[in-house]
Amino acid sequence: MLTPYPYPHPYTAASACPVAPYPGTAGQAVLAEGLSCSMTLPASPRSAGIARQAVRAALHAYALDPLEPTAVQAASELLGSAWRMDPYGELYLSVRFRDDELRVIVYDAHPAHTHPRLAALCEARRRSTLRVFSALVRDHGGNWGLGPSREPGGGTRTWATLPHRPLAGRVKA
Repeated sequence: MLTPYPYPHPYTAASACPVAPYPGTAGQAVLAEGLSCSMTLPASPRSAGIARQAVRAALHAYALDPLEPTAVQAASELLGSAWRMDPYGELYLSVRFRDDELRVIVYDAHPAHTHPRLAALCEARRRSTLRVFSALVRDHGGNWGLGPSREPGGGTRTWATLPHRPLAGRVKA
C-alpha cells in the first residue's frame, strides 16, 4: 500500500508480509556472491552509457568498488563491439559475481556465418574491435572470449571474467 504516512501508522493496515531489512544495515554484511544483474538494451551507441551507470551502481551496492573501473570499461567495450556487429537488434548484458570473480557477458543477435572464410573474417573483425578490452582484461588478470550464443535465438556471446582482488587487510564478506 502506498501511503504518505511513515510505516507503521495508525491509519495503515498492518501487512501480513514482513518487510525484509535492507542488506548492509543493522550489522548485516552485503554478500558479493549475491550480485546478479542483467538487462536488455537497444542496439544503440547510448546503450554503453546506460550499461556503465548500471554496472557502477551494482558493484557499489555489493561492495565490489575495486572492480568498478575495469568492469565499467569492459561492459562499455563489449556493448560497443556488439552494437557495431548488430546495429539494429537488441543487446543483452549480464553481470554476475561468482567464485571470487566478476563475469561480464554480452549477447548480440549477429548470426554465425556458415561459410568458414566469412566466419573467420567476422571473428577477426570483432576481435579487432576488442583490442582495448583485451588488454584491459589481461592487465586485470582475467580471461575473455567469444563464441556462438547458447540462447535459443542464436547470435554471439562475448564474455570476460575479472578476478576480485580484495584490498589488503580487508575481510571478505
